[in-house]
Amino acid sequence: MQPAGLRSPASGAPPDRGQARLVFARDGRGRSYLREQFASYPFHLCRPHRFEGDPPGMAAVYLQSSSGGIYQHDRLCLAIAAAERAQAHVTTQAATIVHGMSSGHAEQRVSIRAGAGCLLEYLPDPMILFPGSRLSCRLAVRADPGATVILGEAFFCHDPEGRHRAFDWLLNEISVEAGDSSLLARERYQVSGEAFAARTPGLSGGMPAEGCVHVIAPERGAPLLDALREAIMGIPGVQAGASELPNACGVWARVLARDGQALRRALASAWAAARRACTGQAPAPRRK
Repeated sequence: MQPAGLRSPASGAPPDRGQARLVFARDGRGRSYLREQFASYPFHLCRPHRFEGDPPGMAAVYLQSSSGGIYQHDRLCLAIAAAERAQAHVTTQAATIVHGMSSGHAEQRVSIRAGAGCLLEYLPDPMILFPGSRLSCRLAVRADPGATVILGEAFFCHDPEGRHRAFDWLLNEISVEAGDSSLLARERYQVSGEAFAARTPGLSGGMPAEGCVHVIAPERGAPLLDALREAIMGIPGVQAGASELPNACGVWARVLARDGQALRRALASAWAAARRACTGQAPAPRRK
């Protein structure tokens, strides 16, 4: 399940610094469980949890890191799969610091495979981009008919010395494919810290925090879009919007926020609305 495009040691690139693989399946009682799991440093997998308010049988897994963040030359690879009708929620234990880099850059690749009729959520906490950081993130999703996938990704800028220095650059890509590998949607952007910090209208407008929620659910359409729009509007310190994804494969919402706290509120509200629209029940608040 290594995502396409991840360079191997044979190509002259640094080897993967960490890999993790999770495969969820559904047992005879309707409970989802980890059928396969693998993690190497710096990844650490917690045992699956069950939370009140989640769909019956859903397994929730927290990814932890023992390295203190992402560093230059890191090559991190995460693969998540959910078999037919499995239900799983994957998140991180906290925001991830992307440290400043004197040379090179870091890469993170995430591959998601959603089986027919499953519900799979991948909602990591935001990346914190430190001054001088350079990060390439690519997330690839392949969803079989009837699958529902809820994805989140976010970042905000922070200078621990309070000197208003910016990250160097961020490359971000999310691709969505049908079960037959045909491309349904792709979003890709690259932004420099200098441009992001320039308060350019139409880019950041002075908002240092950004995130989005994608809901891959081809059969939900307009009601799901209305639910997302209602959830993200009117939150203090937030500018947001939602629209349909290409090829009617789902909807997505993008958020700009004045700080990390406002960003988290908006993304949590969008996730709760998506979960309610897809399952009829919103998730209960949970602490990390």
